[in-house]
Amino acid sequence: MNERKRENVYNLVIKLMRHYIATSEETGMRLDQYLTKVKPDLTRSFIQKLIKGGSVFVNNKKITKSSYKLKEENELTVIIPSIKEIGIVAEDIPLDIVYEDEDVIVVNKPAGMVVHPTDHGAHVSGTLVNAVLYYCKDTLSGIGGEKRPGIVHRLDKDTSGLIIVAKNDRAHNYVAKQIHDRKVTKRYIALLKGHLAPKEGSIEAPLEKLHGDKDMRVSGRKKAKYALTHYKVRKYVGDYSLVEVQIVTGRTHQIRVHFASIGHPVCGDKMYGLETRNPKSEIRRKSKSLNLKLEKAGLNRQFLHAAYLKFKLPKNDEVIELTSRLPEDLVAVLKTIV
Repeated sequence: MNERKRENVYNLVIKLMRHYIATSEETGMRLDQYLTKVKPDLTRSFIQKLIKGGSVFVNNKKITKSSYKLKEENELTVIIPSIKEIGIVAEDIPLDIVYEDEDVIVVNKPAGMVVHPTDHGAHVSGTLVNAVLYYCKDTLSGIGGEKRPGIVHRLDKDTSGLIIVAKNDRAHNYVAKQIHDRKVTKRYIALLKGHLAPKEGSIEAPLEKLHGDKDMRVSGRKKAKYALTHYKVRKYVGDYSLVEVQIVTGRTHQIRVHFASIGHPVCGDKMYGLETRNPKSEIRRKSKSLNLKLEKAGLNRQFLHAAYLKFKLPKNDEVIELTSRLPEDLVAVLKTIV
């Protein structure tokens, strides 16, 4: 094996493994309880399957009992198999279903839930796909592939709100075509830093992926993709703007990048906040002050909620409109920052 291949294999093994050391406070804790604590993105049922399947080692010894009691300074190694190796596991996770028929379900996704598993990544269980597979009994559309069955469009992990899931391939194609033709209306509620002016307008700025598929920028280069966002300020709340946003295109992180590009990033956005993008010290100081107020108000995720969907049902072409109220955590923030 040449050096490059050897290095690639080594890196893959490192990505598959997670290492932990138990503290004195964790002495006597069950193995499955401990792993649920240190890996909150994995469900307890999935962790128990990992243990039973021989993927967990304590002091280099394979442990297959979830009830195993830990001791201080026990060294744990967890091997997380790939999706191809285990398939996506159906998991009994509660779902807030807003609409359902024989073709689609519309789920009100909570903040913190990832839409689909990632191979060898941080999220191989506890996702919307795991939950929907359990609920639908493996009857989802297969067009999205082994990682994304039924997924027609996505929401970021920390964005709450409405998302459409297709139960069969015909429905998937039908809804996907509406999205492609820009005939699905999506509206969001966002809280932005500062007072946005004018109170109603549009942001038309092409977006480009710079590093992988997570880091986006407004770009004038040819390979940047067209993106259009409409907005309307509902009201100013303290030093912030509560806005209703309608996206015409559906680019990755579109809302977050567009508003950050005009100096009014989404509150709680750790990736595109002004303090991480602008070198000017006065901008950083102001943003830090606004962040402090938000932290005191209890905001621990980006203030972005998918509140409205309008599309045609695959079964009969009937237009359906669905709404989702602002979650309690975001309502509480608004009351606190006034």
